[in-house]
Amino acid sequence: MDGLKLLVGLVVLASVTATPAVAVGAGGTPAAPATTGDTVDATHTQPDTTVGQARNDVPPETADEYLAAFNQLSGTPAFEQYTEFETIRSLAVSKLQVVEFDDTTEREMGAVLALLRSFNESYTAAQNGSVAESLAAANRTGGHVRALEEQGLTYAPLADLALSRFYENQGDALLQSASDVTRTPEKIHLLGQAATAFRQAGATQKFSQVNLRVEELRSGYERDLTAMNAAEERADGFLGSCSSCDGVSAVASGELFGTFSLYLESGGTLADVRDAERRAGENALSDRESRLAGLRTDISSARTTLALASMVLLVGYGVVVALVAMLVTHRLVVWRRTVDAANVGEIVVLQGGQDA
Repeated sequence: MDGLKLLVGLVVLASVTATPAVAVGAGGTPAAPATTGDTVDATHTQPDTTVGQARNDVPPETADEYLAAFNQLSGTPAFEQYTEFETIRSLAVSKLQVVEFDDTTEREMGAVLALLRSFNESYTAAQNGSVAESLAAANRTGGHVRALEEQGLTYAPLADLALSRFYENQGDALLQSASDVTRTPEKIHLLGQAATAFRQAGATQKFSQVNLRVEELRSGYERDLTAMNAAEERADGFLGSCSSCDGVSAVASGELFGTFSLYLESGGTLADVRDAERRAGENALSDRESRLAGLRTDISSARTTLALASMVLLVGYGVVVALVAMLVTHRLVVWRRTVDAANVGEIVVLQGGQDA
Protein backbone atom coordinates (compact mmCIF):
# COMPACT_ATOMS: atom_id res chain seq x y z
CA MET A 1 0.00 0.00 0.00
CA ASP A 2 2.81 2.43 0.85
CA GLY A 3 4.46 1.59 -2.45
CA LEU A 4 1.25 2.38 -4.30
CA LYS A 5 0.88 5.73 -2.55
CA LEU A 6 4.49 6.60 -3.32
CA LEU A 7 4.02 5.67 -6.97
CA VAL A 8 0.86 7.75 -7.34
CA GLY A 9 2.49 10.67 -5.53
CA LEU A 10 5.48 10.60 -7.82
CA VAL A 11 3.23 10.53 -10.89
CA VAL A 12 1.19 13.50 -9.70
CA LEU A 13 4.26 15.48 -8.65
CA ALA A 14 5.85 14.77 -12.01
CA SER A 15 2.79 16.14 -13.78
CA VAL A 16 2.82 19.16 -11.49
CA THR A 17 6.48 20.04 -12.08
CA ALA A 18 6.03 19.65 -15.83
CA THR A 19 3.31 22.33 -15.85
CA PRO A 20 4.06 26.02 -16.57
CA ALA A 21 4.73 28.38 -13.74
CA VAL A 22 2.50 29.77 -11.05
CA ALA A 23 -0.62 31.65 -12.03
CA VAL A 24 -1.65 34.99 -10.70
CA GLY A 25 -3.81 34.62 -7.65
CA ALA A 26 -2.45 31.19 -6.65
CA GLY A 27 -1.66 32.59 -3.25
CA GLY A 28 2.06 31.74 -3.15
CA THR A 29 2.03 29.31 -0.21
CA PRO A 30 -0.71 27.35 1.52
CA ALA A 31 -0.42 29.74 4.46
CA ALA A 32 -1.29 32.84 2.43
CA PRO A 33 -4.55 34.55 3.44
CA ALA A 34 -7.54 34.39 1.09
CA THR A 35 -8.31 37.34 -1.16
CA THR A 36 -12.07 37.10 -0.81
CA GLY A 37 -12.31 39.18 2.35
CA ASP A 38 -12.04 36.37 4.89
CA THR A 39 -10.44 37.70 8.05
CA VAL A 40 -9.05 34.37 9.22
CA ASP A 41 -5.42 33.79 8.23
CA ALA A 42 -4.79 30.22 7.09
CA THR A 43 -1.65 30.07 9.25
CA HIS A 44 -3.75 30.56 12.40
CA THR A 45 -6.74 28.41 11.49
CA GLN A 46 -7.08 25.38 13.72
CA PRO A 47 -7.79 22.06 11.95
CA ASP A 48 -11.55 21.64 11.64
CA THR A 49 -12.81 18.13 12.30
CA THR A 50 -16.46 18.96 11.65
CA VAL A 51 -18.32 18.83 8.40
CA GLY A 52 -19.33 21.99 6.59
CA GLN A 53 -17.10 24.60 8.24
CA ALA A 54 -15.16 25.47 5.09
CA ARG A 55 -18.09 27.28 3.51
CA ASN A 56 -19.37 24.09 1.93
CA ASP A 57 -22.47 25.95 0.86
CA VAL A 58 -20.36 28.34 -1.24
CA PRO A 59 -18.13 26.54 -3.79
CA PRO A 60 -14.61 28.04 -4.03
CA GLU A 61 -13.94 30.09 -7.16
CA THR A 62 -10.30 31.11 -6.91
CA ALA A 63 -7.03 29.37 -6.20
CA ASP A 64 -6.80 31.08 -2.81
CA GLU A 65 -10.28 29.91 -1.86
CA TYR A 66 -9.39 26.35 -2.81
CA LEU A 67 -6.19 26.59 -0.79
CA ALA A 68 -8.15 27.80 2.22
CA ALA A 69 -10.62 24.95 1.84
CA PHE A 70 -7.88 22.32 1.51
CA ASN A 71 -5.92 23.77 4.43
CA GLN A 72 -9.00 23.67 6.62
CA LEU A 73 -9.20 19.92 6.06
CA SER A 74 -5.64 19.44 7.25
CA GLY A 75 -5.31 17.33 10.37
CA THR A 76 -8.84 15.95 10.35
CA PRO A 77 -9.17 12.56 12.07
CA ALA A 78 -10.56 11.04 8.87
CA PHE A 79 -7.36 11.82 6.97
CA GLU A 80 -5.14 10.85 9.89
CA GLN A 81 -6.61 7.35 9.88
CA TYR A 82 -6.98 7.05 6.11
CA THR A 83 -3.75 8.70 5.06
CA GLU A 84 -4.40 8.20 1.35
CA PHE A 85 -6.84 11.11 1.53
CA GLU A 86 -4.25 13.25 3.30
CA THR A 87 -1.84 12.44 0.48
CA ILE A 88 -4.46 13.52 -2.05
CA ARG A 89 -5.07 16.76 -0.13
CA SER A 90 -1.34 17.52 0.03
CA LEU A 91 -0.90 16.81 -3.68
CA ALA A 92 -3.79 19.12 -4.53
CA VAL A 93 -2.31 21.91 -2.39
CA SER A 94 1.09 21.46 -4.03
CA LYS A 95 -0.38 21.54 -7.50
CA LEU A 96 -2.37 24.70 -6.79
CA GLN A 97 0.90 26.50 -6.00
CA VAL A 98 2.73 25.62 -9.21
CA VAL A 99 0.12 25.51 -11.99
CA GLU A 100 -2.00 28.07 -13.75
CA PHE A 101 -5.47 28.19 -12.27
CA ASP A 102 -7.54 27.76 -15.40
CA ASP A 103 -10.87 26.03 -16.06
CA THR A 104 -9.25 22.60 -16.20
CA THR A 105 -7.52 23.11 -12.87
CA GLU A 106 -10.71 24.44 -11.32
CA ARG A 107 -12.66 21.34 -12.41
CA GLU A 108 -9.92 19.12 -11.01
CA MET A 109 -9.75 20.93 -7.68
CA GLY A 110 -13.55 20.94 -7.43
CA ALA A 111 -13.65 17.18 -7.89
CA VAL A 112 -10.87 16.62 -5.35
CA LEU A 113 -12.46 18.92 -2.76
CA ALA A 114 -15.85 17.24 -3.17
CA LEU A 115 -14.14 13.87 -2.68
CA LEU A 116 -12.38 14.95 0.51
CA ARG A 117 -15.43 16.62 2.01
CA SER A 118 -17.65 13.67 1.20
CA PHE A 119 -15.31 11.18 2.84
CA ASN A 120 -14.93 13.45 5.88
CA GLU A 121 -18.73 13.48 6.19
CA SER A 122 -18.83 9.69 5.97
CA TYR A 123 -16.13 9.23 8.57
CA THR A 124 -17.68 11.78 10.96
CA ALA A 125 -21.11 10.16 10.66
CA ALA A 126 -19.57 6.76 11.39
CA GLN A 127 -17.87 8.13 14.50
CA ASN A 128 -21.20 9.55 15.64
CA GLY A 129 -22.93 6.20 15.20
CA SER A 130 -25.03 7.27 12.19
CA VAL A 131 -24.48 4.13 10.15
CA ALA A 132 -26.99 4.80 7.38
CA GLU A 133 -25.77 8.37 6.94
CA SER A 134 -22.16 7.20 6.90
CA LEU A 135 -22.78 4.59 4.22
CA ALA A 136 -24.76 7.07 2.14
CA ALA A 137 -21.89 9.57 2.30
CA ALA A 138 -19.41 6.80 1.46
CA ASN A 139 -21.48 5.97 -1.61
CA ARG A 140 -21.28 9.62 -2.65
CA THR A 141 -17.53 9.42 -2.13
CA GLY A 142 -17.45 6.46 -4.49
CA GLY A 143 -19.25 8.60 -7.06
CA HIS A 144 -16.54 11.26 -6.73
CA VAL A 145 -13.87 8.59 -7.20
CA ARG A 146 -15.51 7.55 -10.45
CA ALA A 147 -15.65 11.20 -11.52
CA LEU A 148 -11.90 11.47 -10.94
CA GLU A 149 -11.36 8.32 -12.99
CA GLU A 150 -13.43 9.73 -15.84
CA GLN A 151 -11.25 12.85 -15.83
CA GLY A 152 -8.16 10.65 -15.98
CA LEU A 153 -6.83 12.05 -12.70
CA THR A 154 -4.24 10.05 -10.78
CA TYR A 155 -5.87 10.69 -7.39
CA ALA A 156 -8.50 8.03 -8.07
CA PRO A 157 -6.47 4.86 -7.23
CA LEU A 158 -5.46 6.21 -3.83
CA ALA A 159 -9.02 7.28 -3.02
CA ASP A 160 -10.44 3.95 -4.18
CA LEU A 161 -7.94 2.04 -2.04
CA ALA A 162 -8.78 4.03 1.09
CA LEU A 163 -12.53 3.91 0.46
CA SER A 164 -12.45 0.11 0.10
CA ARG A 165 -10.63 -0.17 3.42
CA PHE A 166 -13.15 2.18 5.02
CA TYR A 167 -16.06 0.07 3.76
CA GLU A 168 -14.48 -3.11 5.09
CA ASN A 169 -13.79 -1.51 8.48
CA GLN A 170 -17.40 -0.37 8.60
CA GLY A 171 -18.54 -3.89 7.76
CA ASP A 172 -16.43 -5.35 10.57
CA ALA A 173 -17.80 -2.78 13.03
CA LEU A 174 -21.39 -3.51 11.97
CA LEU A 175 -20.74 -7.23 12.31
CA GLN A 176 -19.56 -6.68 15.88
CA SER A 177 -22.58 -4.50 16.64
CA ALA A 178 -24.88 -7.22 15.30
CA SER A 179 -23.31 -9.78 17.64
CA ASP A 180 -24.00 -7.49 20.60
CA VAL A 181 -27.77 -7.19 20.01
CA THR A 182 -30.40 -9.83 20.76
CA ARG A 183 -33.48 -8.41 19.03
CA THR A 184 -33.73 -10.26 15.74
CA PRO A 185 -35.07 -7.43 13.52
CA GLU A 186 -32.24 -5.17 14.64
CA LYS A 187 -29.69 -7.96 14.16
CA ILE A 188 -30.96 -8.60 10.62
CA HIS A 189 -30.77 -4.87 9.84
CA LEU A 190 -27.19 -4.54 11.09
CA LEU A 191 -26.06 -7.69 9.31
CA GLY A 192 -27.67 -6.43 6.11
CA GLN A 193 -25.74 -3.17 6.40
CA ALA A 194 -22.54 -5.13 7.06
CA ALA A 195 -23.13 -7.23 3.94
CA THR A 196 -23.64 -4.05 1.90
CA ALA A 197 -20.41 -2.57 3.25
CA PHE A 198 -18.46 -5.74 2.43
CA ARG A 199 -19.90 -5.79 -1.07
CA GLN A 200 -18.86 -2.16 -1.61
CA ALA A 201 -15.40 -2.99 -0.27
CA GLY A 202 -15.02 -5.85 -2.70
CA ALA A 203 -14.61 -8.31 0.20
CA THR A 204 -16.36 -11.13 -1.64
CA GLN A 205 -15.84 -13.89 0.93
CA LYS A 206 -17.05 -11.79 3.86
CA PHE A 207 -20.03 -10.59 1.84
CA SER A 208 -21.04 -14.15 0.94
CA GLN A 209 -20.77 -15.36 4.54
CA VAL A 210 -22.70 -12.47 6.05
CA ASN A 211 -25.33 -12.45 3.30
CA LEU A 212 -25.98 -16.17 3.84
CA ARG A 213 -26.34 -15.55 7.56
CA VAL A 214 -28.83 -12.75 6.88
CA GLU A 215 -30.94 -14.99 4.65
CA GLU A 216 -30.98 -17.82 7.20
CA LEU A 217 -31.82 -15.47 10.06
CA ARG A 218 -34.56 -13.74 8.08
CA SER A 219 -36.09 -17.06 7.02
CA GLY A 220 -36.22 -18.31 10.61
CA TYR A 221 -37.62 -15.01 11.83
CA GLU A 222 -40.40 -15.07 9.24
CA ARG A 223 -41.36 -18.61 10.33
CA ASP A 224 -41.49 -17.47 13.94
CA LEU A 225 -43.63 -14.47 13.02
CA THR A 226 -46.05 -16.74 11.15
CA ALA A 227 -46.33 -19.03 14.18
CA MET A 228 -46.83 -16.10 16.55
CA ASN A 229 -49.50 -14.52 14.35
CA ALA A 230 -51.36 -17.83 14.05
CA ALA A 231 -51.19 -18.42 17.82
CA GLU A 232 -52.51 -14.96 18.60
CA GLU A 233 -55.34 -15.37 16.09
CA ARG A 234 -56.30 -18.73 17.56
CA ALA A 235 -56.12 -17.39 21.11
CA ASP A 236 -58.31 -14.40 20.28
CA GLY A 237 -60.83 -16.69 18.60
CA PHE A 238 -60.89 -19.06 21.57
CA LEU A 239 -61.33 -16.30 24.13
CA GLY A 240 -64.05 -14.76 21.99
CA SER A 241 -65.98 -18.06 21.95
CA CYS A 242 -65.42 -18.49 25.67
CA SER A 243 -66.71 -15.14 26.84
CA SER A 244 -68.58 -16.76 29.77
CA CYS A 245 -65.54 -18.67 30.99
CA ASP A 246 -65.02 -16.36 33.94
CA GLY A 247 -67.10 -18.50 36.29
CA VAL A 248 -67.91 -22.17 36.77
CA SER A 249 -71.64 -21.57 37.18
CA ALA A 250 -71.80 -19.54 33.98
CA VAL A 251 -70.03 -22.28 32.04
CA ALA A 252 -71.98 -25.11 33.67
CA SER A 253 -75.27 -23.48 32.73
CA GLY A 254 -74.29 -23.66 29.07
CA GLU A 255 -74.46 -26.52 26.63
CA LEU A 256 -72.97 -29.72 28.04
CA PHE A 257 -71.04 -30.91 25.04
CA GLY A 258 -70.08 -27.34 24.13
CA THR A 259 -68.22 -27.09 27.44
CA PHE A 260 -66.31 -30.28 26.76
CA SER A 261 -65.45 -29.07 23.25
CA LEU A 262 -64.14 -25.76 24.59
CA TYR A 263 -62.06 -27.60 27.17
CA LEU A 264 -60.44 -29.74 24.49
CA GLU A 265 -59.84 -26.63 22.33
CA SER A 266 -58.20 -24.80 25.22
CA GLY A 267 -55.44 -27.43 25.42
CA GLY A 268 -54.29 -26.98 21.82
CA THR A 269 -54.63 -23.20 22.00
CA LEU A 270 -52.60 -23.02 25.18
CA ALA A 271 -49.82 -25.14 23.61
CA ASP A 272 -49.68 -22.87 20.57
CA VAL A 273 -49.51 -19.71 22.69
CA ARG A 274 -46.73 -21.14 24.86
CA ASP A 275 -44.74 -22.03 21.73
CA ALA A 276 -45.30 -18.54 20.32
CA GLU A 277 -44.24 -16.95 23.61
CA ARG A 278 -41.02 -18.98 23.50
CA ARG A 279 -40.35 -17.82 19.93
CA ALA A 280 -40.96 -14.21 20.92
CA GLY A 281 -38.45 -14.56 23.76
CA GLU A 282 -35.84 -16.11 21.48
CA ASN A 283 -36.21 -13.15 19.10
CA ALA A 284 -36.14 -10.65 21.99
CA LEU A 285 -39.54 -9.23 20.98
CA SER A 286 -40.46 -7.96 24.44
CA ASP A 287 -43.77 -6.34 23.47
CA ARG A 288 -44.92 -9.43 21.61
CA GLU A 289 -43.76 -11.66 24.45
CA SER A 290 -45.76 -9.61 26.97
CA ARG A 291 -48.92 -9.84 24.88
CA LEU A 292 -48.55 -13.60 24.47
CA ALA A 293 -47.90 -13.99 28.19
CA GLY A 294 -51.18 -12.19 28.86
CA LEU A 295 -53.01 -14.46 26.43
CA ARG A 296 -51.43 -17.51 28.08
CA THR A 297 -52.65 -16.37 31.50
CA ASP A 298 -56.20 -15.76 30.22
CA ILE A 299 -56.34 -19.10 28.44
CA SER A 300 -54.94 -20.97 31.46
CA SER A 301 -57.59 -19.36 33.65
CA ALA A 302 -60.33 -20.24 31.17
CA ARG A 303 -59.03 -23.81 30.91
CA THR A 304 -59.15 -24.20 34.69
CA THR A 305 -62.71 -22.89 34.73
CA LEU A 306 -63.70 -25.22 31.90
CA ALA A 307 -62.14 -28.17 33.72
CA LEU A 308 -64.12 -27.43 36.89
CA ALA A 309 -67.29 -26.84 34.93
CA SER A 310 -66.80 -30.07 33.03
CA MET A 311 -66.35 -31.90 36.34
CA VAL A 312 -69.52 -30.33 37.72
CA LEU A 313 -71.42 -31.28 34.60
CA LEU A 314 -70.04 -34.81 34.68
CA VAL A 315 -71.00 -35.19 38.33
CA GLY A 316 -74.45 -33.81 37.61
CA TYR A 317 -74.79 -36.04 34.59
CA GLY A 318 -73.69 -38.98 36.70
CA VAL A 319 -76.26 -38.21 39.37
CA VAL A 320 -79.04 -37.99 36.79
CA VAL A 321 -77.94 -41.25 35.19
CA ALA A 322 -77.76 -42.88 38.62
CA LEU A 323 -81.29 -41.73 39.51
CA VAL A 324 -82.66 -42.99 36.23
CA ALA A 325 -80.81 -46.25 36.73
CA MET A 326 -82.24 -46.57 40.26
CA LEU A 327 -85.76 -45.89 39.04
CA VAL A 328 -85.44 -48.42 36.24
CA THR A 329 -83.89 -50.93 38.63
CA HIS A 330 -86.75 -50.38 41.10
CA ARG A 331 -89.31 -50.92 38.38
CA LEU A 332 -87.56 -54.07 37.30
CA VAL A 333 -87.47 -55.37 40.88
CA VAL A 334 -91.21 -54.70 41.38
CA TRP A 335 -92.02 -56.36 38.08
CA ARG A 336 -89.87 -59.31 38.97
CA ARG A 337 -91.61 -59.73 42.32
CA THR A 338 -95.02 -59.55 40.68
CA VAL A 339 -94.06 -62.19 38.18
CA ASP A 340 -92.65 -64.41 40.88
CA ALA A 341 -95.79 -64.03 42.99
CA ALA A 342 -98.02 -64.91 40.07
CA ASN A 343 -95.98 -67.99 39.33
CA VAL A 344 -96.24 -69.19 42.96
CA GLY A 345 -100.05 -68.81 43.00
CA GLU A 346 -100.43 -70.79 39.80
CA ILE A 347 -98.41 -73.65 41.23
CA VAL A 348 -100.59 -73.82 44.39
CA VAL A 349 -103.81 -73.97 42.41
CA LEU A 350 -102.57 -76.78 40.23
CA GLN A 351 -101.48 -78.84 43.20
CA GLY A 352 -104.83 -78.40 44.89
CA GLY A 353 -106.75 -79.63 41.78
CA GLN A 354 -104.80 -82.87 41.64
CA ASP A 355 -105.63 -83.76 45.29
CA ALA A 356 -109.30 -83.35 44.59
